[in-house]
Amino acid sequence: MKKIIILFLLLTFISCGSYTMSTFYVKNTSDKQVNFNATVVKYSQMGPFLLNVPFVIKPNDSVLARKVKMRSDLSPENWFEKFEIFPTDSLAYNDPKQSQNWIKTIGKDGNPIYTFKIVKTVK
Repeated sequence: MKKIIILFLLLTFISCGSYTMSTFYVKNTSDKQVNFNATVVKYSQMGPFLLNVPFVIKPNDSVLARKVKMRSDLSPENWFEKFEIFPTDSLAYNDPKQSQNWIKTIGKDGNPIYTFKIVKTVK
């Protein structure tokens, strides 16, 4: 019985170590304001629920869309249940559900930072 408890505690400790604080930014590289809604699953004592948050990104600016402890084996596009971009004249948008559109960097604290450039660059 002692071995089972020790094994359980060890597995619990190991699984907790695979979560790192991750930061998600959405960057607007255009000269126009961009609006979007991001929906995430939140957990409370009452259970999980969907939280929808509206965002406004000023021209050539970025916003913090989410900061959460994330499993290291999960792609960043999976941390948003829904990502709705509101059209703006003459702008084309990248798809937030494609992992290649989230650029990963490492912050000063060693934690991952994901940046999504919302507006497609015209070449």
